[in-house]
Amino acid sequence: MQDKKKLARLLIGMGMLIIGVFFVMILKSYLADKTVSAEDDKLPSILQIETENKQLANENAKLQAELTKYQQGIDAQMLASEQLAQARISSGRVSLTGKGIVITLKDSDKKISAQEEGLIHEEHLRAIVNALWNGGAEAIAINDQRLTTFTEIYCSGSYISINDTVQMPPYTITAIGNQSNLKSALKFYGWDLLDESQKNLEIPIDPVTVPSAKPVSYRYVQPANEEG
Repeated sequence: MQDKKKLARLLIGMGMLIIGVFFVMILKSYLADKTVSAEDDKLPSILQIETENKQLANENAKLQAELTKYQQGIDAQMLASEQLAQARISSGRVSLTGKGIVITLKDSDKKISAQEEGLIHEEHLRAIVNALWNGGAEAIAINDQRLTTFTEIYCSGSYISINDTVQMPPYTITAIGNQSNLKSALKFYGWDLLDESQKNLEIPIDPVTVPSAKPVSYRYVQPANEEG
């Protein structure tokens, strides 16, 4: 009787052990299947992210190329605007302002010498203008007549012609540039030859203004082909 009970307990224990082993095997299989399933679920998401990244990279490259073209266009436009502004300044087509000096020349009642009256002649104006250019003047006007490459200064009887206009004394010369250099150039190039009653030099604190020149019409010239 005792042996039958022991055999029954042994069989029950073995059965429980077998059931436990099967349970563990089923549990491992379930967990393994679940892990693979989770990785499979992630795969489409990763592929989608990579695709979106490539699309974003392509869009970024396109935007960068368009930005470069846009920037090049702006640079070209700015360069053209700067060149146009410089050309307008060089041709005298715009009024200019800046630090400078103001000179006034007028006829004097005194005789400068036995041979010379105290009159201001065109050569005096030319000498003063040349001295100012030599002293670094960037713009000059006489009696509000802007001096350009077309400006003439010559005597026409009782008056002096400047830019084909009649000019009489006093002659007010306005020059923009380094005030110290302009003053030094004047003294070096014959300022002292004029009598004190004929000349006056001012060095204003405020900026001076030189007006624009009259437009010029070209009939015979055209830009030369400098290529090749």
